[in-house]
Amino acid sequence: MRSGRQTGFTLLEAIVALVIMATTLLALYAWLGSNTIAAGRAQAVHSGLIDARTALEVLEGINPMQEEEGSRDVGEMTIRWRAEPITDRRTGITQSNSAAPFDFTLYQLHVETLRAGQVTHAFSLRKAGWIATMTLSEEDL
Repeated sequence: MRSGRQTGFTLLEAIVALVIMATTLLALYAWLGSNTIAAGRAQAVHSGLIDARTALEVLEGINPMQEEEGSRDVGEMTIRWRAEPITDRRTGITQSNSAAPFDFTLYQLHVETLRAGQVTHAFSLRKAGWIATMTLSEEDL
């Protein structure tokens, strides 16, 4: 015997289920989109820091008193700097208070790392520049 009532979903129940599912999926897609953007930013910062470390290694061998501005190519990256003196030139002094064979100046270096012509990282640092002012004889050693 068959009753007058049928089993299954009504049209209204199906519409409500679809609305709930669509709302949940929209929230999920928004969350995934923001995470993708955040991951891209984190990757860009990481790449910039790697470029900055490479630049610091290259600048280790630069004497700003002899090369106040310039650039170096390291693979696909270009390192560009400009140095500004922030102290006057000073004569070096040894521990025994005699004149050292070098004069020194402290510089502020403004550094940029570039890839494909775009700046990936920019920073400043202080570095001493030096120049030989006298030569040491064997008696001085």
